[in-house]
Amino acid sequence: MNLQMTPLTRLTMALEAELELAKDPQMEADLAAKYLERVNETAQRRDATLKSLVVFDGLLAIAASGRNITVPGINISMADIPAILEGLIGITSASVYIFSFSFTTWLCYSQIHFVFSKRIAARHNLDPDLISFAQTASEPTLKMFRSKLNIWGEDWHRSGNAFSGMVAAYSISNNIFFIMAPLLHLSLMYYAASRMIKLQDFDFIHIVFYAWVVLAHVLAIFTWVVPSVPFSFQMDVESSQSQPGA
Repeated sequence: MNLQMTPLTRLTMALEAELELAKDPQMEADLAAKYLERVNETAQRRDATLKSLVVFDGLLAIAASGRNITVPGINISMADIPAILEGLIGITSASVYIFSFSFTTWLCYSQIHFVFSKRIAARHNLDPDLISFAQTASEPTLKMFRSKLNIWGEDWHRSGNAFSGMVAAYSISNNIFFIMAPLLHLSLMYYAASRMIKLQDFDFIHIVFYAWVVLAHVLAIFTWVVPSVPFSFQMDVESSQSQPGA
């Protein structure tokens, strides 16, 4: 039997199937606590790498524009630093890949933890977000801006047309915002690299350097996008019989 699912969905479904096979409440509770710790750790790493990427993008934008600032703390002008463009392009390329990987790692742990929240919520017929929000620093604001608030059941207060329209507009704008962020970064990288080519000789070392920069961004896009792209996975009969509810 073939199923269409994303790699992230496949990961969470496999974990849920394993928990169903184990049928050990104590082990499940211990695992839930450990995964909760990992979620918080990876969230801190995600935020730290994002801050670094924003700072390096800002410095790269200043250097590529030809403007000059004094680096705080060490009292050195950016114009006095040799190969400032090459250095910032390289550091920023590494940062974007590290951030992409740390974000995806957090996303995996977050989704795995949500599996435990759903299992606990199902026993009490509750919305799993109520449990997830209490245990992790999630985004209840995003849940507030939904037309349908309850994931599994009927809403206590059904939204009207005005609120649904506002939510749809917010969702579209929010998606455009997050799509434009990587596009702005790629535009900045292209502008900085073009300026560097004009200022520097194009030799073998620069060819290797540009190849590394491109590879870092390809890996970042792969790590960011592929977990949410549906693929076809084959499930054999034995596996399907051991699935929850089979």
